[in-house]
Amino acid sequence: MKIKITYTLLLFLIVFGLKAQNDTLQETHHLSLNDAREYAVINNYQSQNAEIDIEIARKQIWETTAIGLPQVNGAIDYSNSLKIPTTLLPGEIVGQPGEQIPVQFGQQHSISWGATATQLVFSGEYIVGLQASRIFLELSQRSYTKSSVSIKETVTKSYYLVLIAEESKGILEETNANFENLIREIEESHRLGFVEDIDVDQLRLTKQNNDNTIISVTNMVSLSYRLLKYQLGIDYNDEIKLSDSLNYFVDNLDFNRLITEDFDLNQNIDYKLMQTQEGLSILDLKREKSLYLPQLSAFYTYSENAYNNSFPDLFSQWYPTSILGLKVSIPVFTSGMRRSRVQQKQFELKKVQNSKLELEQGLSLQVEQLRSDFTNAKLKFDNETWNMELSKRINDKTEIKYKSGMASANDLMITQNQYLMSLNNYYQAMSSLLSVRAQLEYILEKN
Repeated sequence: MKIKITYTLLLFLIVFGLKAQNDTLQETHHLSLNDAREYAVINNYQSQNAEIDIEIARKQIWETTAIGLPQVNGAIDYSNSLKIPTTLLPGEIVGQPGEQIPVQFGQQHSISWGATATQLVFSGEYIVGLQASRIFLELSQRSYTKSSVSIKETVTKSYYLVLIAEESKGILEETNANFENLIREIEESHRLGFVEDIDVDQLRLTKQNNDNTIISVTNMVSLSYRLLKYQLGIDYNDEIKLSDSLNYFVDNLDFNRLITEDFDLNQNIDYKLMQTQEGLSILDLKREKSLYLPQLSAFYTYSENAYNNSFPDLFSQWYPTSILGLKVSIPVFTSGMRRSRVQQKQFELKKVQNSKLELEQGLSLQVEQLRSDFTNAKLKFDNETWNMELSKRINDKTEIKYKSGMASANDLMITQNQYLMSLNNYYQAMSSLLSVRAQLEYILEKN
């Protein structure tokens, strides 16, 4: 019996300890929209990879730079000729005409060491490569900026989605509480014989539909939080508390600013990326053209050799050699291969320039379209707000009439359904309005 009690106590302590540890590890994040954006820029995996790309580009700059700096290579070579090669010499050399005299040249042991230093003096390809590596760093930095801006837009939409889902759920739960009160009242009226069975069933059916809607919205709230955590780079076990309210964003749309603000094409991150890509294509063409130029490099070699048939005496005598020289590589004839490569790069540059022109027109058109969508979304939201408020007033008055016996359960069900439908349309219009606002802010943002 004592053993059983001890085991139960031990199990309780382990479970309690694990729970306490989990509670300790769980973290709660209180985030405004701006906090969420900045947090995502730092912790989102896509943003972290873009930052790593910048560091890789910096290392590539030094890698390219080092090509034009002195290069030194050393080598040590030892060989043991187990069988020294034999050469046959004419016998006339030693007074034995007509004979072949076997002679061995060389020593059994040989060792040599040496070092070679090279220095690139001139290379057009190297000069262009240095320029390209710096532009590649600029491309990586702008890609990081684009990643940051895109993440902010995505997080903004998800932040709005969570707030809309939460408020929608709250209103539905409040409506559901009213349903429960009404059902209790109508059931009492039915018990007293004042209403028919069909009136009770109709109201129960309406409440059941509302219950199903609450379940769907609750699932949407949970998924919205998980999506936001994923975009922020927050552990799923952590909790998020959003400090900004939905009314704050609806009341501060910056409608006039977003509609009238000048669109600066040269400050748009997508256009800047295209400009950088054009610069890389220009340098790629220059690199191919630079291959027509000669390449000049200098080198210096120093080495020492030792030979002996006895290994212990191998290091007793060394024979040095040193060479200083210049090497010029001159392209002469490639059967049109180099010319073909230059032409390919010219065509590729033209494609990039065409894409740049297309992007200019596309961005301008997109701004106009988004502003039109924003205006229409604002108009629709205002209309749906008016419809929702009107349907709520009608529903409230119908409830009062129903309680006083001046309206039927069917009338109440109809107004309840109208109110729920207007709520759904209201939140859909709000979601569309805030989504278009986020897209418009993204394209107008100056970087």
